[in-house]
Amino acid sequence: MRYRARYVLAGGLEVVEDGVVEVDDAGRVVGVGRYTGGVAADLGAVVLMPMLTNAHVHVLDVVLMDRDDLYIDDLVGWPHGVKYHVVRQLVRRGRHISVLKRVAERMRMYGVGCAVVYAEYAARDVEEVFRQYGIEAVVFQEAHGDFPNYPNVQVASPLDHPPEYLRELRRRYRLLSTHVSETADCHEGGDLDLALRVMDADVLIHLVHLTPEEAAQIPPGKTVVVNPRANAYFVGRVAPVPHLLHLKPLLGTDNVFMNEPDPWAEMKFLHAYAAAAGWQLAERDILAMAALWPWEKLRCNPPIETGQPLRALAVAAPYAGDKIYKYLVKRVSHRDLIAVIMGDRVEAL
Repeated sequence: MRYRARYVLAGGLEVVEDGVVEVDDAGRVVGVGRYTGGVAADLGAVVLMPMLTNAHVHVLDVVLMDRDDLYIDDLVGWPHGVKYHVVRQLVRRGRHISVLKRVAERMRMYGVGCAVVYAEYAARDVEEVFRQYGIEAVVFQEAHGDFPNYPNVQVASPLDHPPEYLRELRRRYRLLSTHVSETADCHEGGDLDLALRVMDADVLIHLVHLTPEEAAQIPPGKTVVVNPRANAYFVGRVAPVPHLLHLKPLLGTDNVFMNEPDPWAEMKFLHAYAAAAGWQLAERDILAMAALWPWEKLRCNPPIETGQPLRALAVAAPYAGDKIYKYLVKRVSHRDLIAVIMGDRVEAL
């Protein structure tokens, strides 16, 4: 199968005009380049690009829809936050599967091909439901002072547990993740030092209150995720993205009870916030946070390049001009998604 598109974002998101992508019978890319003739499925005036990754999302808390009337710790703080009581009861009664399906369906509508999910409970159910909707899920089961039977675990904050417990988590599990410096009091409590020196966490979330000096201390092998809309709403500021670019930060939407799990909306917000803050943040970097760097950091959503399975979005581009990256991060919404391309299958949206 050969696909032709007005623009193809290939490899490291390089723009190929009048591009063609060829896949073999197994759905893997065997060639990317400019169209020079021959039979091809013409997708028309679209950008053919990798699917998006939502790199931090709490999906089960959708049952608290718009309950954002309390302080953040009272809402989501472990162990007494409202979320934990409500979600625990939901899972105990077996009512969480239908909720997960509704969230997964919406995320697929937004062009999400991979989600990095924080599961307070029922991590295996999250993984299975998202798979049914064609979304790869890198799931972290929350550890509540115990040792869950799941390969990846997270703690809400390293400040919640004694150092001996954090070290034991590192010894037992494949991947560890935690929220870091989302609030001023957590930052002042030294959560970054615990996350790096004691827990040795693989994935660090939020980083809102980090100083440039602290950002420079994070090892390049770590994965960092920022959540601009949630942070601006709850704590009135956004992580210092320009100081994190050397780490290739990822983009998440955070709590479903407050934000739609829509990476396009997150990119738009970050683009506008960067302009208002005077940040020199390139549109290509914003796009890479959702469509390229997740692959480099967590193997979420492969790029469009030879040898990789084709998992791509066809995005309408009626007047993108020569500013493709700006068009995608500033103007596009899920309404512009024409189709998902999975190997030799075209699924209309």
